[in-house]
Amino acid sequence: MDVPLFFLAYGYLVVVLCAALGGAARLEAAQRRREGGDPADPAPLAADAAGGAGREVLEVAWLSGGPLRVVDTALVAMERDGLLRISTRLSAGGRVHLTRGRGPRTAVEEAIVRTHGEARARGTSVPEVRPLRRLCGRTPEVLDIGRSLRARGLDYGLTWRWLFRGCDRVLRILTYLCFGFMAVVTVVGFVHFTRDPAWGPHILLCDALAAVAALLCGLVRHHVLPRAGDRTTAGADLARGVRRGGSPGSGAASSSAGLMLRVALDGVGCLPDAPLRELLTECGAGSDGDTSWSDFFSGGGSDAGSGGDSGGSGGDSGSSGCGSSCGSSCGSSSSD
Repeated sequence: MDVPLFFLAYGYLVVVLCAALGGAARLEAAQRRREGGDPADPAPLAADAAGGAGREVLEVAWLSGGPLRVVDTALVAMERDGLLRISTRLSAGGRVHLTRGRGPRTAVEEAIVRTHGEARARGTSVPEVRPLRRLCGRTPEVLDIGRSLRARGLDYGLTWRWLFRGCDRVLRILTYLCFGFMAVVTVVGFVHFTRDPAWGPHILLCDALAAVAALLCGLVRHHVLPRAGDRTTAGADLARGVRRGGSPGSGAASSSAGLMLRVALDGVGCLPDAPLRELLTECGAGSDGDTSWSDFFSGGGSDAGSGGDSGGSGGDSGSSGCGSSCGSSCGSSSSD
């Protein structure tokens, strides 16, 4: 029985290490928050001085859905203010066209414009929504928002989130292995038990230890180790405070700044423009925070800027497959 117990010892070690990692991440975030000393409730309804979604709104977007929610909020602000339009005339995936003569107003908008130009330089067609937002989500301007939040104890940071994601997968696999281990030990042990009843206590001990290990895996996954999309305690409190402060149906909440705040908090599902809302939702922009983070981690930046299309003519459907139910065009009618 040495081999089964050796396996279980390693299983318990993995559980302890994952629990310790989760605790260390929470302690570090709390320490950074104490050192930061920021006010608990910023004023996120203020737009940027030059227009567009302000820095505070984009920070709320990061806390609610990560880098891709930041990009979604900036894209919606640019589309509403006429800096770009999203058209499905040549691709069901929705091509992003920049408006001539209109420059970016914020650092994130500059990143979107620059990434759009780089994508066009690599391909032969206008980039689609899904690959463009994934590429923009990895630009320094967007990631700088996360670094700023981490320094103030409001976010764990990308390194910790990668570790959370990896540990969650390891614990999930370990849970399955524990159940498989129990099945194998029970079957093999029963064969030995029929020959030698002294095997009975050993079988029960191994099965009990495996069951406890599986239970601990679940407890650590769901109650100790933060998920990849979780916020720190301070970040969650800030987001709740922003939601309470920006939720009244007054003129401020119905203004463009109020709409950007709702997009930052809840995604594009709150947009009044139904075609644009449906297109962005099918491209993943309307998903919840956990799914948005998962999309960011799984994107890998492999989507080419042109969305995998060849040429810019006639009715090709694009590689992303999103936006098939959208109308013939979305957004403003400004020129490319």
